[in-house]
Amino acid sequence: MSGFTDRLDKASTATKSLVCVGLDPDLVRMPVPGVFEFNRDIVDATAGYVCAYKPNLAFYEAMGLAGLEDLHKTISHVRTAAPTALIIGDAKRGDIGPSAQAYAKALFEVWGFDAITINAWGGQDTVTPFIGDEAKGVFVWCRGSNPGSANFQDVQIVSDGASMPLYRTMALACQEWDVNGNLGLVVGATVPEQLQEVRATCPSMPFLIPGVGAQGGDLEAAVQQGTDSRGRGALINSSRGIIYASSGADFAQAAGREADKLRKSINEVLEADGKGWP
Repeated sequence: MSGFTDRLDKASTATKSLVCVGLDPDLVRMPVPGVFEFNRDIVDATAGYVCAYKPNLAFYEAMGLAGLEDLHKTISHVRTAAPTALIIGDAKRGDIGPSAQAYAKALFEVWGFDAITINAWGGQDTVTPFIGDEAKGVFVWCRGSNPGSANFQDVQIVSDGASMPLYRTMALACQEWDVNGNLGLVVGATVPEQLQEVRATCPSMPFLIPGVGAQGGDLEAAVQQGTDSRGRGALINSSRGIIYASSGADFAQAAGREADKLRKSINEVLEADGKGWP
C-alpha cells in the first residue's frame, strides 16, 4: 500500500469504520447560528464512529471570509477531537499548469487536507499536479451519484472498434496515471451496477462513495460492490443524513446516533461477507 492508502487503512481500523461525514453547513437548516459551533458539536458527537470528515468547500466559500475562518477552525478541531480521522477537502478543482499547481498548494499546504476531490476533464495534465505527494489522496470524480451524471459520464466512447462508457474510460485512465498509488475515484452509491463495474476495473484504488442517506443509495450494494477484496479501501459518505438528523437542540446527539447506526450497518454487511474487523 502507498502512503495515502496506508493512512486510509489505519484511519478505518482505528474506529472500525468506513464512514465519512460530510460537513456541509447550510445556514437555513442548521439549528444553531454559528458554523464552527455546529461543526464542532457534530465532530464531537461522531468522532468515535467515523474514519473521515469531508467539508465541502463551496459552503464555506459562499460565506466569504467568515466561512473560511470557520473552515480553518473546523479543521483544527478535527485534528484534536478525532486525531486518527482523515480530512478530505471536497473542492472538485480542475485546471492545468501553474493554476493546478496553485490549487494543489492551497489545498494541501495551506489548508492541510489529507485528501481532496478533483475534476479531471483536462486529462492527465489536470491530475498530475495534485498527486506529487504520495501521502496525500486525490479522488477523481468518475461516476456521480446525481441523475444528471448520466448525461456525460454514461456516454459510450468508441476506440479501436470497441466501446465503453466514459466513466470506465476515466477509471482506466486514472489507474494508468496513478504512479504514486494515491489516486482514488468518486463513484456514487446510487448506481450500484456502475460501482461494481468500476471496482472490477480498478480493484485496488480507494473509492469515495457518496449517495447513501439523503440520496437514497443502496448501502448494502455500496459496501459489497465498492470495497476492495478485503472489505476496505472505501469511504462511504453521508452528509445530510447525519448532520441534519435532527433540527432541534439534540442535533449533535442525533448525528452521533446516525453515524453509529451507519457504521453498524456497514459492518454487518462486512461480517456477513466474512470481511469483518479483526
